[in-house]
Amino acid sequence: MRILIIIAINILALSVFGQINNTHQNIRVGFYNLENYFDYSPDKLKNDTQFTPYGDYHWNHKKYDQKTKNIYKVIQNMKCRNCIILLGVCEIENEKVIKHLLYSTPLNKSKLNYVHYESNDSRGIDVALIYSNEFQPIKTSSFELFDNGVKIETRNILYVKGIVELDTFHVFINHWTSRYRGVLESEYLRMEFSNLLKSKVDSLINVNKNASIIIMGDFNDEPHDISLQNLMKVNALFNMSNNFNSSFVKGSVKYREDWYIFDQIIVSESLYLNLNGWEVTSRMSIFDPIWILEDDMKYLGKKPFRTNIGYKYNAGYSDHLPVYIDIINTK
Repeated sequence: MRILIIIAINILALSVFGQINNTHQNIRVGFYNLENYFDYSPDKLKNDTQFTPYGDYHWNHKKYDQKTKNIYKVIQNMKCRNCIILLGVCEIENEKVIKHLLYSTPLNKSKLNYVHYESNDSRGIDVALIYSNEFQPIKTSSFELFDNGVKIETRNILYVKGIVELDTFHVFINHWTSRYRGVLESEYLRMEFSNLLKSKVDSLINVNKNASIIIMGDFNDEPHDISLQNLMKVNALFNMSNNFNSSFVKGSVKYREDWYIFDQIIVSESLYLNLNGWEVTSRMSIFDPIWILEDDMKYLGKKPFRTNIGYKYNAGYSDHLPVYIDIINTK
């Protein structure tokens, strides 16, 4: 398996998230499932045939370029004045697409970098962290699932330890196993992810009970499901997704007529209770401007304006909506 650790070079100019003030900056933490952000070139080491010009999606340069512009538009509009940005993303094919996003759009004028590992996922999709350069990574790791000593062909958990204004933050990016083959049939794998993440968080809390920890991702489970409840047995964690702000929607993803809050952000007690001079806002927000939605002609109401519906090209953004919280510097 190829493993790539990419921490991109700094890009000069102003961040599209708002002008950065070097004193007492707040942090906007976001997560976005990008729905199959693939390039259109075949990769012999990945099962990406569907996302090539001759594959099921007839994926080509024009569609890839439009997808990139759509993602840029979302990031640009998730603005936050005087903020440091920590944006977790998933369903990216490789570091090439992250570079394309940061360098071929107006994001090339921003101060954004990234951390990315190639995962062992059978579909060839990865997670990554995009961040402002005021956040300085000092350690990165890729945590993988094993079954009797054999790597499971699934996504990794990305871990980034970084410094902001001399304070340490621990960030985990997740994309747990989907429910595609059935909720119960796939539940054991989400529990494996939960146990793996729980062990890593436990280790941090045992060393420093006031560690500043941020967990985000597409968990393919809701806060009340067993995998998330298992994770929350770490007493020092608070799920900011139990209550959320939104304008038009009732979740981050819609299946038929039902909304689900699969995309979540969880923080440690130190951030929730302002023990280290950083305090999280009261609840998570779903980014749901009207242009990122479309009419649901079958089940009524609105739904995410996605890139593909089945194999049919829909020219939208993603089948998930981004979520975010703000962490306020109270020093």
